Amino acid sequence: YKIILSTIAAGILLAGCSVKPEPILSEYVKEDVKNNLLFLNQISQPITKPITLDEAINRAIENNLSKKLDLLSSALAEQKIDIVAFEALPSLTTKAGYSKRNNYAASSSVPFTDGEPGELSNSYSVSQDKESKTAGVAFSWNILDFGLSYVRANQQADRFLIAKEKERKSIHNIKEEVRNTYYQAVSADELLQSIQPIMKEVQKALDDSEKMTKLNLDSPIKSLTYQRELLEVIRSLNTLEENLLKSKTELSKLMGLKPRTHFELAEKIKDKYELPNVEIPVETLEKYALENRPELQETRYQERISQDEVRAVMLKMLPGIDLNAGYSSDNSKYLLNNDWISYGTGVSWNLMNVFNSNLNHKLAETQIELAKQQKLALSMAVISQVHISMLDFEQAKKDYKLSEKYFGVAKEIYKIIENENALDVNGNLSLIKEKLNYLISNLRLSSSYAKVQNSYGKVISSVGNEEFFNKPVETTQSPVLVVEE
Repeated sequence: YKIILSTIAAGILLAGCSVKPEPILSEYVKEDVKNNLLFLNQISQPITKPITLDEAINRAIENNLSKKLDLLSSALAEQKIDIVAFEALPSLTTKAGYSKRNNYAASSSVPFTDGEPGELSNSYSVSQDKESKTAGVAFSWNILDFGLSYVRANQQADRFLIAKEKERKSIHNIKEEVRNTYYQAVSADELLQSIQPIMKEVQKALDDSEKMTKLNLDSPIKSLTYQRELLEVIRSLNTLEENLLKSKTELSKLMGLKPRTHFELAEKIKDKYELPNVEIPVETLEKYALENRPELQETRYQERISQDEVRAVMLKMLPGIDLNAGYSSDNSKYLLNNDWISYGTGVSWNLMNVFNSNLNHKLAETQIELAKQQKLALSMAVISQVHISMLDFEQAKKDYKLSEKYFGVAKEIYKIIENENALDVNGNLSLIKEKLNYLISNLRLSSSYAKVQNSYGKVISSVGNEEFFNKPVETTQSPVLVVEE
């Protein structure tokens, strides 16, 4: 038997030592990439109509992978609540066993006199079978562990709420980013169609000028200067086209669409836009932001977690009371009672927890104070963000009005030059330059409107809830900063 046991132990030891690192096979990598691409192609709904801003935001929220990570984190935190809560329940253990030996566990006893054992006799006794079967179920409950588990469950519940606030913050960030990118993409969608005709016109003028230079029909310095200005126009158009191309790709990425996916936008470029307006007093915005910002809610939950930690420290100082009861069964023929019920109680006390309780209590109190200071610091930052976002919104609207006037002037100049060019009063260069200027001023107007929408989105994000701007606000406070159209 010793040889058999030694062989088994050696085999297990060798099997444990024979593990070697195995790199992932290229076939698995290819299959994984194939599955990932298939998933990315299927995560978004098909596009059947021009996309509005609300639909773009909804698609981004639904398909954004970062937001899904936050969603999974909150789901994981919620599941941990149940796990921690189960730790407060009593433990219920069942057991069963089978044992066999090759001979009887025979034993002998001798009298014990004057501190010394007597002579060993040749008489032995047996009190158990060579083969035995046992079974049982036991119930135990530590009251101190129950109290600690209850506190930990409350802390985990607060961590779940923190995860939900992070998820809400993620949605706010997505809305703000989509709002800004959407209106930039609107500019790109239409202006890109205007660039190519101008580019062809400029290229034709450049080719004509080069032919005239070769035929010596004009002075070299005049022809070269004309060509240089045309090349400057081409460079400006290339830069403008590059910037516009990125806007729609960025919006496509935010909505969870693969690059080069074709889609149309419902909004179109206009000569005049209707601007959003905020007529809510800043004091009201500050108060509502302090009540609703996800970051501040996180600090409040963290403060509550730290307060529960103080309670946990106090509970650890108490002695633990164990309650136990169980049912057991044994098939031994040498037992008078082959099954029995047992129960009892016990008290245990870890004195080390008492000795270091002062340090743990100070640590927990420091954590509470830290959470309070973080809340105050963050509150000041939130108030500043509300003011800054309102100032940015006001400035963006001023910039828009200036861009609107500039566009009107550029439009009139372009009409005049176009009419004069029809009468051959000016050369093609003036018409081309004014056409480019008109295009750029249109882009500036659209971009300034996108900036207004972006700053408006930041105002909403700084307050923490878009619904606040969709309902009437009753207040007796005088507005300190009101943005008017």
